[in-house]
Amino acid sequence: MALIQLENITKEYTSEETATSVLHGISFSIEEGEFVSIMGPSGSGKSTLLHILGLLDRQTTGSYLFAGQDTLILSDLERARIRNASIGFVFQAFHLLKRTTVLENVMLPLYYSQVPKKEYEQKAKIALEHVGLMHRLSHMPSQLSGGERQRVAIARALVNDPKIIFADEPTGNLDSKTGRSVMRTIEKLHQQGKTIIVITHETTAAEYANRIITIADGLICSDREVVSTHSHYAK
Repeated sequence: MALIQLENITKEYTSEETATSVLHGISFSIEEGEFVSIMGPSGSGKSTLLHILGLLDRQTTGSYLFAGQDTLILSDLERARIRNASIGFVFQAFHLLKRTTVLENVMLPLYYSQVPKKEYEQKAKIALEHVGLMHRLSHMPSQLSGGERQRVAIARALVNDPKIIFADEPTGNLDSKTGRSVMRTIEKLHQQGKTIIVITHETTAAEYANRIITIADGLICSDREVVSTHSHYAK
């Protein structure tokens, strides 16, 4: 059974009786353990698709099964519980709390989980160890480089041991060298068994994946398997 199964997904926004169609029948599946990039230019519909995949929004028509569950019939509370337990998000803008330490930022998702409070710190440290930031536990975000802030965001996405991680333009605010470092961190998580979906308009970031889905004008243009040209595992 696929982790993600989309069938003929459409999305339409209505404002003042004007309807704007963004997605026009998207169908694909993603198996657990895959590393997939969804690539497309600005305005292609990839961010809208991310919001549907991440249970942040609902499709207008079509079927979306997440781990076999029909997401359209889930209540908002049920969707929130799945997001917290099974989905990790990494965003371009990091979304770290400015007056909160690195360790406390990574612990935040645990406050909405079923994890006992006494385990919060240990789980956050394990996540930070995965991204090589144990030496920054007590630092504030303002004391970190852009790449370090993005790695804190990755650790926060990892802390609940999700089934899948969505990375939305994870290198968008970074220089090329730092962006490569962040993508290597994401690649390493895939090698450890995580399902990864990267949303990007950058070819260099997309090519870390083993499969690239290209979207334009709300339609899939191509869906192809690739051998990463960047991966130090692909030698």
